[in-house]
Amino acid sequence: MLSRATCLLLSLLPFAPLALAQNPGDAPGYVFSVTVNSPQQLDVVLRRAEELRALFNPEEHSRIAIVLHGDELQLFRKDNYASNQSVVERARLLDEDNIIDIKACQTMMRMLEIEQQELPGFIEQVPFAPAEIERLQREEGFTRL
Repeated sequence: MLSRATCLLLSLLPFAPLALAQNPGDAPGYVFSVTVNSPQQLDVVLRRAEELRALFNPEEHSRIAIVLHGDELQLFRKDNYASNQSVVERARLLDEDNIIDIKACQTMMRMLEIEQQELPGFIEQVPFAPAEIERLQREEGFTRL
């Protein structure tokens, strides 16, 4: 079952580029708080973000930050790469193509006993997910969806 935040993300993602195209200076970006329970659920979120590639140019419009702070962090552990390769590679490509910025909560990583070096280098690690979401809103003008 998808979390409420994930359902909101999925329902609003198609409208993000429209809002950006109308007033790109007014909305520097969107931040999504994501917690999912399976590779399939994470794949749904990443596929939706991937669909945005065709709808807007990230060099002209804003970025999307996805802040991970739940069990989905386990999917990105290097030891779990073989079983989650397609999801990890999709996330890496989206990050490389400047479609999304993926961030991992170090507080949750400690709770899950995930060492910093166990996650791929493309994932930015932040001390505390709620503080990062607030910072993006306050300092960079991101809109939380």
